[in-house]
Amino acid sequence: MLRWYWVFWLVLVLGTTGMVAVGGRPDPAGLGQALDGPWRFHAGDDPAWASPATDDRGWDRIVLVSNPDVRDGDVGIPGYLDGWHARGHPTLENYGWYRRQVALPPQGDLVLVGPVLVDDAYEMFWDGHPIGGVGRPAGSASVTSTRPMMMRLPASNGASTATLAIRAYMQPGFDRDAHSGGLRTVPVLASAANGAALYRAEWRRTIAGYVVDAVEPAAMVVLAAIAAFGAPALARPGFARWAAFALVVSACGRLGNAIIAWTDLESLPTLLWQNGVVLGPLAKLAWTLAWNQWVDGRDRRFIPYIAVAAWLAVVAAALADVEPLAAVGRGVFAVLLVVVAVRIARHGAHRALALTAMALTSIGLFAGDLSSLGVPGIWFPFNIGVSRSQYAYALALPLLAFALAYRNGAGRRTR
Repeated sequence: MLRWYWVFWLVLVLGTTGMVAVGGRPDPAGLGQALDGPWRFHAGDDPAWASPATDDRGWDRIVLVSNPDVRDGDVGIPGYLDGWHARGHPTLENYGWYRRQVALPPQGDLVLVGPVLVDDAYEMFWDGHPIGGVGRPAGSASVTSTRPMMMRLPASNGASTATLAIRAYMQPGFDRDAHSGGLRTVPVLASAANGAALYRAEWRRTIAGYVVDAVEPAAMVVLAAIAAFGAPALARPGFARWAAFALVVSACGRLGNAIIAWTDLESLPTLLWQNGVVLGPLAKLAWTLAWNQWVDGRDRRFIPYIAVAAWLAVVAAALADVEPLAAVGRGVFAVLLVVVAVRIARHGAHRALALTAMALTSIGLFAGDLSSLGVPGIWFPFNIGVSRSQYAYALALPLLAFALAYRNGAGRRTR
């Protein structure tokens, strides 16, 4: 099964690389009119602002310049813009409205594509009529992750202009920077055929941006199944069982990114709570206990007790939003992993293999801490963002398969 797993992993790597390459191709040129340039903006929320009769002459005037060469730092989406924090509203959260007059081309059958990126949810109105959006910015607001949308526009009936209003909602309480807030890309006005082509290109990019977060969990779960069911026949059954558990927890954490990017099945606050309170701390605990099983000896018995205490501290800190306590808990996990690494280096079998796999899994566990130290977090092969953790897990998985397959002392694979 482990031999077949390496083939399975290689197929996934090649297929994922191909999808990222396709998704990173530039959008076809000339498919529509990007609605950049001057807009009117007003902080707050009033449903009446969707009406074409609203007098917006007293609103702020902002100019949105959509440069295809400016890309976001996550997926690599072109035309990335500064939000309302950089446009005179540095502390604004919750709601903001955008309005503009749109000159209509002579042909009919028009659609509106996008915007692809908004902090964090939006609803669009065409001459006062709702035409679609992402999330629920009205009432009991719910935010997911904005994604490509295409909305068919009503017939112009001979009109030469129309009023486009966008109600944007930014979830309070998240970590924001000086560029956050509202529109981060602009919508595009296009004919139905051109809009459909642009919409497909945007979805290819969005899928490519998160396909690793869907493929790696599949590889993790398959390896976890092999480790769990094959543990009695493997050289280190304790390591195999804990590694299986750690792989499943890590897979759930990675998969959430793809789910929220592609669907409305999970909200952004739920994902952050799930990863910050449940899966993130649990992954640190599981991987610490797994690697502690690599080397036999009585001196490993104290590590699980300290690891559980660190896990409780991190969970409590996440629930109470006490970052100093969370930092202490993460620091304890890091020290424990260093202690385990020293034990493996001194007494463990296949030291280079184990320590390399351990280092790679730890990169995923301490992603935020590495970023705070200035370690680059995302690279852009084919113009699509691939994170440091995604690279680390992709390299760790075949090494973990080798680690499961080899016996102590002898260099023979487990039959």
